[in-house]
Amino acid sequence: MVDESLLQIETCLLDRRKVHFGIAPDGGVYLRVTSFWPKEAAQHWHGPYSDRQAAETDFRARTQPPCVTRTQITEASRRGEHGMVEGVPMIVLRHRWTGYLTLTPYRLVEEIGQGECARQNGHI
Repeated sequence: MVDESLLQIETCLLDRRKVHFGIAPDGGVYLRVTSFWPKEAAQHWHGPYSDRQAAETDFRARTQPPCVTRTQITEASRRGEHGMVEGVPMIVLRHRWTGYLTLTPYRLVEEIGQGECARQNGHI
């Protein structure tokens, strides 16, 4: 848990999302975003990061659309966790920032050559 009273907080937009950077007295950088649901999970500080660039890189990696294979889509469809929302294919997955299950758009990838997407999805 971060003692927010010790942080120098700056608010800005990062990839069209309002984020807060918190700079600790020791130079550590923390990041939180308030626009994700549920609010109590979204507002947790992530970090410490070595610098602002590292915080931004982690945020972008966690908020990119996840990579999903046809096999995952088939399994999710069987469970009722895949479908279309306003013409956009969506799947229920754990949000990589909040940790909560959420309905999210995704990138379809082939079964082979998934190394990069598995790494992006936090599985490697």
